[in-house]
Amino acid sequence: MATSDIIILDGGMGHLLRRKGIEVKGELGSSERFLGVAMANIEQPSIVQEAHEEYLKAGAQVITTNSYACVPSIVGNDERTIEVIRAAGKIARAAADKYPGAMVAGSLPPLHESYRPDRVGSDAENIKEYRLIAEAIAPFSDVLLCETMSCAREAAAAAKAASVTGKPVWVSWALSDDSSGNLVSGETVEEAVKVLDLKKGGPVAACLFNCSLPECVDLALPKLQKLVPKGIATGAYANGFCGGGISEYRADLSPQMYAHRCQQWARGGSRILGGCCGVFPEHIVAVCHTCISEDGIMGGA
Repeated sequence: MATSDIIILDGGMGHLLRRKGIEVKGELGSSERFLGVAMANIEQPSIVQEAHEEYLKAGAQVITTNSYACVPSIVGNDERTIEVIRAAGKIARAAADKYPGAMVAGSLPPLHESYRPDRVGSDAENIKEYRLIAEAIAPFSDVLLCETMSCAREAAAAAKAASVTGKPVWVSWALSDDSSGNLVSGETVEEAVKVLDLKKGGPVAACLFNCSLPECVDLALPKLQKLVPKGIATGAYANGFCGGGISEYRADLSPQMYAHRCQQWARGGSRILGGCCGVFPEHIVAVCHTCISEDGIMGGA
């Protein structure tokens, strides 16, 4: 991708919705933490659309559906899951369609707790549930985003299910906080990439890291940039947590500091940049200002 092809993602939806009064409770990564956020798609859709539009106004070119918690283990049976996912898709599509050129990324999240490779189910369970999610969200999406994948097997199952829809697939892994540059599972970036069998023109169009400390992305992203075949984009949307998966937002990650991090990732060759939990519209404004100038070229230091 040329420098002018930088794509700006949104930030964390669940945490922005909490700012707007939607209940978020429970431990970070737990299944129940974002139940209220999932149900807001049905119970308070105007607030969800308002949040999407805040990111679009901030400069995001891609918004992710508010369906991270819309999985059977959280919202209930398959019928209920499909209902909530479709509601999320309709809201995101309505928001994006108000902004020419904006795209929707349909979320394929962990099926159980986040950051817990030990809670990843069997291959049969993963394929079944990811197909259900992919088929429900695809009609509203421009790309399908397999995100916060904690191990290679989880990502492979999500990507396989997503590819059946014919939509471009983006795969995004979560990194360990231990400064190894490895996945949460301990697997290396090389191992994660190998399982996907990437090739130009294949279903997976981009490989990313998300909901990880920016410092860990710094370590892992250069490896990813070297490993992916030509034609496969790379990028990251890190979080603003204090680390360890047990704390809330860090005080030292100002919008300007986060934008500088994204700029460094772009200079390394990555072209898909945004934020995850704890990264808000003000951060996305700064990322746009720092990484993209008025003519679409990466800004200065």
